[in-house]
Amino acid sequence: MRSKIAIILGVLLATITVGCHSAKVAQPLTGKLSGNDPDSQLEFWHTLATRPVTSNDEAFHGLLLYVDAQDPANDYPSRVKTLKTRKMLPNHFDRPADEAVQRGPLAVAICKALEIKGGVMLRLTGAERYAVRELQFLELYPPSGPNQTYSGSEFLGIIGRMEDYQRGNPADVAATVMPGQMQGSATPEVPGRK
Repeated sequence: MRSKIAIILGVLLATITVGCHSAKVAQPLTGKLSGNDPDSQLEFWHTLATRPVTSNDEAFHGLLLYVDAQDPANDYPSRVKTLKTRKMLPNHFDRPADEAVQRGPLAVAICKALEIKGGVMLRLTGAERYAVRELQFLELYPPSGPNQTYSGSEFLGIIGRMEDYQRGNPADVAATVMPGQMQGSATPEVPGRK
């Protein structure tokens, strides 16, 4: 009996000691494909779709491409600094470039980029978990937690949903307006929200 307890305690101690480690991306695409010309951007998006995991550097490069149609930063520290000055990342954000992007920090950045105010808790705290919940409510994020990561294709899907959200609901526009002519609202009305 004592040996079983000793084994269980040993396994528990080993689990606590080792802990959980974040996934790392061996060679982020931004090392080769961080240009602002259309060919580089297209190649970046195309290659990212094939990646099993999206790194912080890749996600922030993609987010800046989406928001500004270019990435003014030349490297990861500059991207983080740019996003922090725009208040799209919290000042305490310090994750490495090659670490898999977590949904929480990205959700906060997306809420800021799309000017999503959210509910009371998101407005009061700006916490990642509430940003994730708000994006789930708006159907921009799949059901998930703030610590989960994205594959390249999942990240591209989020960017596509952001685009759809910004353009607005085509059902609310007159039939004479072509999709390319739509002037979407960055903050469409959501039933039950003010």
